[in-house]
Amino acid sequence: MSSIQRNIDSCPGAHRNTMRSLVLTLATALVLGSLGCAFGEIRLGDPFDRAYTLEQAQHRYTTLVRFSDFARARNFVAEEERVEFMRRMKSLDDARFTEYESDAVELDAKKEIATILVTYTIYTPSRPYAIEVAETQVWKRDGLSNDWRVHSSFEGLQKLAAN
Repeated sequence: MSSIQRNIDSCPGAHRNTMRSLVLTLATALVLGSLGCAFGEIRLGDPFDRAYTLEQAQHRYTTLVRFSDFARARNFVAEEERVEFMRRMKSLDDARFTEYESDAVELDAKKEIATILVTYTIYTPSRPYAIEVAETQVWKRDGLSNDWRVHSSFEGLQKLAAN
């Protein structure tokens, strides 16, 4: 007989059912909490998965840039930088992205800022040789919400313009 069972059995009759209910409730909470962790993150503020996780947002944004869908990619950009982002992407209208590679995520101690370096391979139809362009993606969120927004900067776009 376990020590929990002995403790429950030693309770007077009226308290025995209350004690059993309490133990059953705690065991259920522990099992459900473990399952939540096993299947990823627990999102108490977003239980219906309406927001993207950092990994999802970064992959979606990078894929949209890769396929030159800048109008949809701008939805992931910080609101105050969207006009500048679209102006900058105008220089890539005739560019063709052949591939990209993302480095590992660098996350700050508060887990509110993540930095990712992405290298795209690009060519233009007028000059069919590939160049590499690096994008530094700094993703930020308020608190622990999943409303990640990117602050983007590109290096190497001048090589494309020079070609």
